[in-house]
Amino acid sequence: MKPISRILTSALLAGAIIAACSPAGGESAPSSGATQVDTGYLDIVSFSDENGSVIIGNPDAKVELVEYASITCGHCKDFHVGVLSSIKKDYIATGKVRFVFQEFPTPPVEIALAGFALARCSGESGYVGALDDFFNNQDVIFEAGRAGTIGEELIAFGERNGIKEAGFEDCITNQDYRRAVSASVTYGQDQGVNSTPTLFLDGEKLESSESRTVAGLANLIDTALEAAGETTSTSED
Repeated sequence: MKPISRILTSALLAGAIIAACSPAGGESAPSSGATQVDTGYLDIVSFSDENGSVIIGNPDAKVELVEYASITCGHCKDFHVGVLSSIKKDYIATGKVRFVFQEFPTPPVEIALAGFALARCSGESGYVGALDDFFNNQDVIFEAGRAGTIGEELIAFGERNGIKEAGFEDCITNQDYRRAVSASVTYGQDQGVNSTPTLFLDGEKLESSESRTVAGLANLIDTALEAAGETTSTSED
């Protein structure tokens, strides 16, 4: 295998404008208390070639939540762990909301690209779990980067998610995955996305601080569900 630094560098997106990781006008969520939910409609996952989208949940849901995020973005981790985990349980797993995840790498870009590729290599059935795994271990992965052991850490991440070490290099340099991320970045830039996480609810960009909290985002989703003639009750009702 080539040195890990060369492999990761070869995976960079040529000419892409990489977003900044920022709260995007919102509040950072707590970074503790992650809960992985892998039941119900969360098992329905598909990769879209057109915009590099990863579509999760009920394809017939009348409300759609889109997130542009990077697995190397600290604010994205906070949102994923502290806010999205509850939204997944109450709205996506139950089939009320379709969730679209758009990969939008932020520095260190080479690690973000490798992580996204490995998540895609885990297949549609493994993508949600791999994404959760990376976010939950983001601090460990960053520390490995500082310690010079990022290769070993990414290989371990891949193996936890079904990618054997022998297939590691082929996975993170796969041209199809690079094109998917490039398509996602281009699609986001066309919509004015320049920071992560960025959210859209039924096509409307969410820029208020309330959309970065569980209660605030749930309230916005409930309003959208009501407008669509859907029930707004959650698992806590």
